[in-house]
Amino acid sequence: MFAYKCGSIELFIIVHRLLYMASLAVPANATQSVPLSFTTFSQKIIWGASPLYCPFNSAVTVRRPLQACLARKNNHENYRPLANFRPTIWKDTFNSMSSLNSEPKYDRLFEGMKSQVKEMLSTASSSDDPVEEVILIDSLCRLGVSYHFENEIEERLHHIFEAHPELAAENDYDLYTVALIFRIFRQHGFKMSCGVFNKFKDNDGEFKKSLIGDVRGLLSLYEATHLRMHSEDILEEALAFTTAHLKALVTKSSPHLAKHIADALEQPLHKGVPRLEAHKYISFYEQEKCRNEILLIFAKLDFNRVQFLHQQELNHLTRLMNTKILVLLTLIDDTFDAYGTFEELQYFTDAVQRWDNNAVVQLPTYMQILYTALLNLFDKLEDELSKQGRSWRVSYVKDTVKEMVRAYLVEAKWFHEGFVPEFDEHISIALRTAGCFALPASSFLGMGDIADIEAFEWLQSNPKIARAAFLSGRLMADIVAHEFEQKRGHVASCMECYMKQYGLSRMDAMEELKRMSTNAWKDLNEESLERTLYI
Repeated sequence: MFAYKCGSIELFIIVHRLLYMASLAVPANATQSVPLSFTTFSQKIIWGASPLYCPFNSAVTVRRPLQACLARKNNHENYRPLANFRPTIWKDTFNSMSSLNSEPKYDRLFEGMKSQVKEMLSTASSSDDPVEEVILIDSLCRLGVSYHFENEIEERLHHIFEAHPELAAENDYDLYTVALIFRIFRQHGFKMSCGVFNKFKDNDGEFKKSLIGDVRGLLSLYEATHLRMHSEDILEEALAFTTAHLKALVTKSSPHLAKHIADALEQPLHKGVPRLEAHKYISFYEQEKCRNEILLIFAKLDFNRVQFLHQQELNHLTRLMNTKILVLLTLIDDTFDAYGTFEELQYFTDAVQRWDNNAVVQLPTYMQILYTALLNLFDKLEDELSKQGRSWRVSYVKDTVKEMVRAYLVEAKWFHEGFVPEFDEHISIALRTAGCFALPASSFLGMGDIADIEAFEWLQSNPKIARAAFLSGRLMADIVAHEFEQKRGHVASCMECYMKQYGLSRMDAMEELKRMSTNAWKDLNEESLERTLYI
């Protein structure tokens, strides 16, 4: 039971972070390399990060009419809502990528340094000060290499948690240390009480003014606040306090530290994609006077090795069944969103519900290609999984695809009729068109024994973590994209539904959606905690 739930939760957290990142504005230099030199065995820029230099050479009832707010042309039967998307910046990079070979000398070096880091962990565990261990574990996490020592880290944190239940509360640690302990334990699923921060308040219940100049402590507390849950008022206050003062400190700090602060304010560690966060932190850590050279070199070697692995995987990406499902779902999404007429979409939805090769004749030519590819892919999936005795999984995924397509048609109908639903009704459909069930169900296909029938039943139960993950991502995406979508003609966004229902301005509605997204993150944080012990 525990195994499949952990797998599901990790999946939702990853998907949510990707959705969150996708909702942010992309800076112009996002695909440029940072000022670090290339190594000899990693030659391409992948995911906007350069290699790092090492010093070794269902039906919904429509109830309310819409007031005029959408393009009138959408009610024509032959209207196509063309999006005119920009061409992909990747072109054929992934398909044409050459197969690179890692050099044996780096493999030997890497394994040797891995042993040294493991020895560092062992040495820290024998120390009388558990904080030394926590600081080392944090460095491993932020440098992106903690996955090599998952068992050791889990064992040590569990030991510290039980052996020192009042570690952060009773010891006279500074703000940096207390916030770090809090973040690391919550990050790894331990329910540490936010009451540990009460000692940093004055008699008036405000955070002490002496903390304002403590950049290191403010940054540590700021990052810790993003693991907050509902009703943790002190962390809400801490977020406002640290954000205000860190913004002021950006202009007063050295360029090195100022960039680190600015990066944190733009993208908190907890809400980032771990591999991208590691790349940023390695660049920062390299300039730190107190850096550990062994950790730094090991992190660089690991980053390049993983990047090399990703390059090789990208060469074979199109062969993976899960990838093919995602590609087809994306094509279906674009067909409903940016090409098909309403009549064509009705025929396509009917065909998908029938799931029958004979239904292809009712479709226009371009849809026949897509529909046939969909059915053929699932036939092949069923054949392959039947050899493993797991063909039953395909029917679950097929049902989520049917549900997703039905939801697409609801949105198409709303747009066709110029109808703006109430916010809750819109969200119930929007979560399905965002893939809240279809995407994780598709991922479960390749999870081996972990994804047993209980895992699929768990997903069908509409778990809180699934709703929270996709709700936050969907809200942030709508905040960013709704203007572009409405200009080209699109179903009313979450923003417009909320504005219309409550009579709010765009800015007020945006703040409400951000608040909902924040609350969804709190749900995610709560659901990610597996332990029941509180300290």
